[in-house]
Amino acid sequence: MNRRTPLPQEELDRLCDLATLGASLASVALGELVELPVSPGITRVCPPTDPIRADTWSTGILFEAEGDLTGVVAIVLPEDRCEFAVERMLGREEPALELAESALREFGNIIASHTVSAMADALDATILISIPTLAVRDAGAMLGALIAERSAAVRTETDLLGPNGEIEALLVFVPEPLKPRPL
Repeated sequence: MNRRTPLPQEELDRLCDLATLGASLASVALGELVELPVSPGITRVCPPTDPIRADTWSTGILFEAEGDLTGVVAIVLPEDRCEFAVERMLGREEPALELAESALREFGNIIASHTVSAMADALDATILISIPTLAVRDAGAMLGALIAERSAAVRTETDLLGPNGEIEALLVFVPEPLKPRPL
């Protein structure tokens, strides 16, 4: 865990636990979608302005979270996994561009929904996600710009790993400060 963040260790641990929990359910959802065993890697915590690990990957499905926990949730895919995801979602290769983009949005929506549902259940909170934004070019740059608009203190990244340890996707969670719950 990176100690350069301005949050107390207890808050960092809590956010890391939430991200790890979300990544566990995201890996289950991803595994069902691609029909492969997928497991979460170790969750990394870093300052939100540090370079994104997958900044050279082109495809990302980005969401804004609202409710008791706000921030950004993103699924970023290596290029070869993007094509594989579309094929798995549609059952065929080389679909029309519009259909492929719709499939990727739905693919990301399923994974992000599992992620935030796990977090919401753990917090006994309400978290809603936006309609997905699809970045088909420069996902890292687009995600970086979305993060820069926030008042987040940390960013978490978790690799979602296939059966041979290859990266199937990167799950990024950028929470804004937790809102106090009314008594």
